[in-house]
Amino acid sequence: MKVVGKRVKRLDAEEKVTGKMLYPSDRTMDGMLWVEVVRAAHPHARVLSIDTSRAEAHPGVVKVLTAKDVPGENAFGIQIQDMPVLCFDRVRYMGDALALVGAETRRAARQAALDVVVEYEVLEPICDPEEALKDSAVALHKNGNIMHQGHFVKGDPAEGFRKSAVVIENTYQVQMIDHAYLETEAGTSYYTEDGVLTIEACGQYVFRDQTQVARALGLPLEQIRVSAPIVGGAFGGKDEITVQIHLALMTYHTKRPARMVATREESIVAHTKRHPAKLWFKTGATKSGKLMALEARIVSDTGAYASLGGPVLNLMAEHAAGPYLVPHVKVDAYAVYTNNGFSGAFRGFGCTQVCVAIESQMDLMAKELKRDPLAFRQANVLRQGDLAGLGYEMKLKVGVEATIRAARKGKLSRKKRSIKNDRSKYSASMAPYIKRGIGVASQMQGLGLGIGIPDYAEVEVLLKPNGQLVVKAGTNEIGQGAYTSYAQIAAEIIGIDYERVSVIGADTSLTPDSGTTTASRTTYAVGNAIILAIGELGKKLAELAHESQGWPVDSCRLESGVLVKGSSKIKIEKLVGPQGVAARATFHVPVQDYEMGDGLPHLLYSYGTHVALVEVNTLTGEVSVEAVEAYLDGGRVINRTGFEGQSEGGIAQGIGYALFEEVLFNKGRFENTNFNTYILPSSMDVPPALKTVPVQVKEASGPLGAKGMSETAMVGVTPAILNAVADAIGVRFYRLPVRAEDIVNALEDRQNES
Repeated sequence: MKVVGKRVKRLDAEEKVTGKMLYPSDRTMDGMLWVEVVRAAHPHARVLSIDTSRAEAHPGVVKVLTAKDVPGENAFGIQIQDMPVLCFDRVRYMGDALALVGAETRRAARQAALDVVVEYEVLEPICDPEEALKDSAVALHKNGNIMHQGHFVKGDPAEGFRKSAVVIENTYQVQMIDHAYLETEAGTSYYTEDGVLTIEACGQYVFRDQTQVARALGLPLEQIRVSAPIVGGAFGGKDEITVQIHLALMTYHTKRPARMVATREESIVAHTKRHPAKLWFKTGATKSGKLMALEARIVSDTGAYASLGGPVLNLMAEHAAGPYLVPHVKVDAYAVYTNNGFSGAFRGFGCTQVCVAIESQMDLMAKELKRDPLAFRQANVLRQGDLAGLGYEMKLKVGVEATIRAARKGKLSRKKRSIKNDRSKYSASMAPYIKRGIGVASQMQGLGLGIGIPDYAEVEVLLKPNGQLVVKAGTNEIGQGAYTSYAQIAAEIIGIDYERVSVIGADTSLTPDSGTTTASRTTYAVGNAIILAIGELGKKLAELAHESQGWPVDSCRLESGVLVKGSSKIKIEKLVGPQGVAARATFHVPVQDYEMGDGLPHLLYSYGTHVALVEVNTLTGEVSVEAVEAYLDGGRVINRTGFEGQSEGGIAQGIGYALFEEVLFNKGRFENTNFNTYILPSSMDVPPALKTVPVQVKEASGPLGAKGMSETAMVGVTPAILNAVADAIGVRFYRLPVRAEDIVNALEDRQNES
């Protein structure tokens, strides 16, 4: 490989570090209106009336819109269109939108928004998912409060537990967290000269956004254009509609450009989060250390609206047994409507939540059986041909054992005892209060959208007369470096210098539909489409060589930037006319042949094992993550620097999930809506001792053997930290996040009990 696997300069590096890059929140236009949203004053209430007269009379106000101004379908949502564009009869969470104010300045729009008078009949909010499940609970939607449910049985769990010498049963609680991307939800909208309503806004799938905008406005798709090639962070949080429809509505009614940029408070209150969940797990193993049975009950709080609550719940169920061979499994899973904000896609997409439970259980069983935690995991891994937790066959290579083997060779595992006992940096008086622990976790992560959900990528390549290759792909660049990987794959396949490849992305008028930037799918799906498109380009070049040189079409091959026939060669740019030569191809992501509904199950997975070292100050309760080793199987590495960057970002988010972050509510009202009270890990909390080891179990169906790993990079970090804390102080925590006060209280309780 000349380009793939190398540390090349990112395509967007120079513009980003010099500040030249324009993100959606940076864009302005002459004559634009500022748009502000009037949001719900209560988490649950009936809307009796909305009076906009005072707001309309406010100086600088051009237009105030309410539900009656939505010309098409007043509803949106990726899976179920259950979220109103503008509410008119009922609000279900504090972020619900009731009116839009368009004004000449942001100050005028904000002040006028305060003048919109909404009369409510306040209702009691439903804040406990378990209460929402009861027949007596008030229904938040017409079909009740169970948004989605799944029930799965493999084998005979009762028999499996009877054969188990060790049975562990616990309930885990994982919290709601915010995506905390640097760029809040933002965008602009305007009409082009040819009358196309154009939205440039933060998003993760411009073609689906186009569909949702067109549906709400009652317009044909060709009258709507959506673009967002560069987005300032997303992690799944911009997969759902955010500002796109509201911007389009204002421009539709005023014929003027419009702009929206969410405040951080609005971002936290109004937009999707990671699903909080209650996870009851019961696991059993034989005396010899063989897993026998798993039973789980999962209750996921999807909040006020569906978004992707169904698919997220499905992945919780699919990954409940982790990357392990468990003969007997029973999983009951519920996604429940409440008035607690609303949740959707987030890096890890359900796997993150259940990994906390199953990896804690694995450690507890290993301890009970007096087994090394990694050895216990390795003895129970899934292999190709095995039946996964829900009973379907693992048809492709399974890389988890390779990641465990690599982890066992790592420094933290090999020198575990000496590392745990090393307190040399502390004074003699302080050292006794510092406890060190090492924890591990292994994981798998479904790649792609799963069976039953259309998952494809169409790509166009254009060879220009100067020999430059342009790749046109409709996915968004949300910071992960995907466009750079596209360029590397294209350069490798066509055989030209990486610097001669450019990428045009995420524009419904300029790029084909390459699918969504989610599910760790982009490198795999788009990369394969690029290879197919270059194959089609080669055929067109061969036809041109036949016309100009008389070469038989079937005798030509594309190699190192030239077309070759026997010993004869011709540079590909010499075959290209002034318009260049373009070719398109579509790749369909392969799926299982066994369908269980709503994307279940997956065919492709990435795998990983994390090892974490923590220090616990038993006086203050503070936990410091001192080192993390990540052993990740994402197939062949396309960009080594990008691979490491994804891993290190995932580690930072995993630390936040374990120790710091939580969106807090008081009866459905958000309590911490800025980063002074919503606590994130900083650079001081992420250890410099980060090690990422690619475990390249090459995937035959992937582009040059690649899969994807951006989600698995986070999934195992949190349970590894939890297991390390338990290893350090001998106390296990079942609720996230584990804060200093939790440590102190637990240690005091243990001392009092003794």
